[in-house]
Amino acid sequence: MDWMKNLAEQRIAAAQRAGELDNLPGAGEPLPPDKFSGVSPGLRAAVTILSNSGYVPEEVDLLREMNEAREMLRSASTDAERADRMREFQNAELKYNIALDRHRRIFNDFPG
Repeated sequence: MDWMKNLAEQRIAAAQRAGELDNLPGAGEPLPPDKFSGVSPGLRAAVTILSNSGYVPEEVDLLREMNEAREMLRSASTDAERADRMREFQNAELKYNIALDRHRRIFNDFPG
């Protein structure tokens, strides 16, 4: 892999000499914070790849479902409709809490 590192360094040096890296947006400013800084180093590559490919964790979808159920509950106009919407909200909340607990157990036990 040294050849790849050397090739990359040569191309960067050539681009610097040609002025291709001058006046880039954000030059001289600190790098933006890493959104995965709280993820263990052993998982960081996997989480980055999943995020870049558009993967959304199950908990996020379930949280959206729970929020939609909450909004439907607020808009209920009769007692029967309110009771139905309350059951839907409680079911969504239960699914979210189960997924969150499963997620915590998996990642708390993961070495790294």
